[in-house]
Amino acid sequence: MWGSSYDRAKGTGYNDGTMGGMLGAVDHNRQKQEREAASNAAVHDEAERRRKARKSAKDDDNAKVICTELHRQGLMSRADYALGADYARKHLTERHYHGYHAWALAVVRHMRRSKRATAFWRILAQARADHIAYLYGDTARRNSFGALLCAVGYPACYLIGGLISERDWQALYRGSKTDHA
Repeated sequence: MWGSSYDRAKGTGYNDGTMGGMLGAVDHNRQKQEREAASNAAVHDEAERRRKARKSAKDDDNAKVICTELHRQGLMSRADYALGADYARKHLTERHYHGYHAWALAVVRHMRRSKRATAFWRILAQARADHIAYLYGDTARRNSFGALLCAVGYPACYLIGGLISERDWQALYRGSKTDHA
């Protein structure tokens, strides 16, 4: 009798007042907690995997989409590109990147269609690159226009970044049309 009550209660978690019912309820609750813990661990592991897979814009050099596009087109040196990436990682926040992507993604799409737009943005990006090189100690590359761009652009991007949600800057590099007219 004890075995049958225990077996019956174990499957349902019902405590019918017998010893078997009490033990069955205990076993059932323990198994339920173990299943919930395993499920929670799986959800946590999946969330952690997604978080790691999603590189933050701050940690990815390609997140500087205008400089990346200029470098891709061979219009910005690897040294300037790398120096700009290093500067951005050290001095800009995710919020800066969100604000920057709010307008820069459209700029890159336009640059891919227009040589004139590319030439315009190359002037601005090179001035910024010169200013950053100056900040890193290359006094020959002092650029007042680049300093002005940074002084106005960084706070503007920060403000915009606080007002909008994150943009998918990686979409620029997934199966996009890259011909240049």
